[in-house]
Amino acid sequence: MTDRIKESLFSSLGELDDCVVLDLYAGSGSLGLEALSRGARSATFVENARDAILKIEQNIEVCGFAERSDVQWMEVQSLLARPATERHGLIFVDPPYSLSVQVLQRDLEALVMGGWLSDDGRVVVHRMSKDFRLDALGLQVIWDRTFGQSTVLIYSHEEEG
Repeated sequence: MTDRIKESLFSSLGELDDCVVLDLYAGSGSLGLEALSRGARSATFVENARDAILKIEQNIEVCGFAERSDVQWMEVQSLLARPATERHGLIFVDPPYSLSVQVLQRDLEALVMGGWLSDDGRVVVHRMSKDFRLDALGLQVIWDRTFGQSTVLIYSHEEEG
């Protein structure tokens, strides 16, 4: 995610004070780290690539967020197959572009059905614009922007009624 996209995204998210963050497909951890720098209480980073895990741990140390960070070296689907132990106010889903839309949709539905997302929580999804069409059960789009080849959407729980 480019700096321009990140700035627009975090401007739209507003205050993150005391927010519990889950950064799925964390890569370098830049989204979770940015949330921590903007006041989030804690962040859990989930990644399955060893090199990325090492980079996340290095970035956490450099930023001084070790006490507020948890790094999980595992597949996202393995994590989401478990019941949530904590609800999250902000969840980032920024998978590799090679991840199928069907798997991404299952991930989003698992977040809702597994209790990972707090009642007023938001899910941020970043994908290539051309292949991005999701209708995730229990979620509604509250913000979306296209930046060149990328689309960023923010979802929240669907309003009842």
